[in-house]
Amino acid sequence: MKNLKFISQSNLVDNVMHFKNKKICAMVKSNAYGHGLSDIVNILNDYVDYFGVVNVEEAIKVRRNSDKPILICSRVDDLKSCLKYGLEVIAEDENDLNTFYKAGLKDSCHLKINSGMNRFGLKSELSAKMVNEFLREKEIQLKSICSHFSMTESKRTTNLAYKRFVRLRSLISQDAMVCFGGGNIYNYPYNFDMVRVGIGLYGYGQKGVKPVLKIVSHVSKIFYAKKGEAIGYGQKYCLNKNGLFAVVPVGYGDGLRRNLSGNFCVMINGKKYPSVGNICMDAFFVKVDKNVKVGDEVIVMSDANYFAKKIDTIPYEILTGFSNFRGKTIIE
Repeated sequence: MKNLKFISQSNLVDNVMHFKNKKICAMVKSNAYGHGLSDIVNILNDYVDYFGVVNVEEAIKVRRNSDKPILICSRVDDLKSCLKYGLEVIAEDENDLNTFYKAGLKDSCHLKINSGMNRFGLKSELSAKMVNEFLREKEIQLKSICSHFSMTESKRTTNLAYKRFVRLRSLISQDAMVCFGGGNIYNYPYNFDMVRVGIGLYGYGQKGVKPVLKIVSHVSKIFYAKKGEAIGYGQKYCLNKNGLFAVVPVGYGDGLRRNLSGNFCVMINGKKYPSVGNICMDAFFVKVDKNVKVGDEVIVMSDANYFAKKIDTIPYEILTGFSNFRGKTIIE
């Protein structure tokens, strides 16, 4: 049995439908959050209105699989490729718009308003007025006016951010689609047309969505160790009694975080078994019993929240780590 990355097509489609009363820009950056960019784009293509990426390289990979609009949601320098592949870009001020205009991207511009994230976007009334004048002068019709909300778990903070967006947006006189992203912004009763959906597509951060990714391996070896022996690098795990152990050929080289060492369980034949010792680059150890045999399937991960809570991080970090997974992808 090989190492396998299972992608649930039905869960992914169900998750998309959760957001279907808005236009959807599916965020497939970072190898579709570790799931596999081409596979995810092929599944989502008939269900979404846009794809969102973080750079030109990702956008070109999407273009090979889709003719949908592709939005680069970060700074971009390779404008020739944007023009060649029909990619759309985000501006934050008059200078950006002028650069895109000169590059022949007049019809491919979105305007970003900084509503409090302070990562990217127009943030002053003066800048908004200058942008508005430039849009009129050059007869540029924006594809959208967009923003990203940084703390949607707080209604007060998000409401203040939305008011900031509305104030600056009101200085842009043209009518344009409004596109929002960020956590649970979809659940807020704001006036917007398209939602940039990231982690929710993959089964996290929203009620009613289901995990899409499952990592499966197998038992490659069973061995017996005696009391007093140590297992793994650094001899961090020493036995206080004799026992049976299994080797599973998945490691931090595949994206299994090393700081999970000895701090998670796997499923073998419907039963939980604890991992032990330090995770290696290509394998980890599991304490097992006589019911486990070489070749048995090992469910390494089926819920990124489980791993995230173990090491005090977020599911985004767990999922994107599996971009490096060395195994075959199976679409269920």
